[in-house]
Amino acid sequence: MNYKNLIEEFFENEKIFLDQRKRLIVFLGSFADFDSFEYSQQLSAQSKKLEYHSVDLLLIGIGSEKSKEFFCKFNNIDVKNVVAVKNDELHKKLNLNPGFVSPMPAIINLLFMCAGINSRGTIKEVLRGYFGDKNAISLFAHDEDINIGTFSLLKGKMFDIFSKNNNLRPFELATRRLMNMIEILSNWNTYVPDPSFLTQRGATFLLNEKDEVIYEFISESLLGYSSKMSEPLSFLDNILN
Repeated sequence: MNYKNLIEEFFENEKIFLDQRKRLIVFLGSFADFDSFEYSQQLSAQSKKLEYHSVDLLLIGIGSEKSKEFFCKFNNIDVKNVVAVKNDELHKKLNLNPGFVSPMPAIINLLFMCAGINSRGTIKEVLRGYFGDKNAISLFAHDEDINIGTFSLLKGKMFDIFSKNNNLRPFELATRRLMNMIEILSNWNTYVPDPSFLTQRGATFLLNEKDEVIYEFISESLLGYSSKMSEPLSFLDNILN
């Protein structure tokens, strides 16, 4: 499947890609999805390296232009690298996983996925957020403010009680996810103009200058946006290092 051509056809005359450059195309689910937030934060931290190595980043998420605006601001993503689509039409064209679907409302289906139903690996990933991961790097710098809603009373150094190494410490990832959840719930109507697509899973495609796919990952579960969650961007190592 030629992903680049399919995307360009979908957006018709819009100029989505630059010529003769590598392309990292990330299909998010809803802009309100936990994976969308967490993955984009990982990518944001590498944005300068991606640009330096001539890798064009394109994120495609489900929501409105207002959803995109809030999403980019909170996750420090350049708005020019993000495209909002109003439904799952493009995701269907790529045969991406819709997540757990039943006659019940989508929010209920999402809660089932949070419990690991039709979402293999989700519970393990939730627990990783609480117990830490020696194979993953830390998320918060020593003096970094930790904003829980409108309050900024904590700093990254509080995790030093568990470890002063540069690995992911207990409760660190869970804290980041709590911060993301508060942002989403505080602006629910903005992030979720249509709840029908809350369970939609995403995908990642890395293309070289000849538009050949050199990496592909199709998400099958909630909190499963990479084949290696301890190092979710390790597929970029050969390009960025």
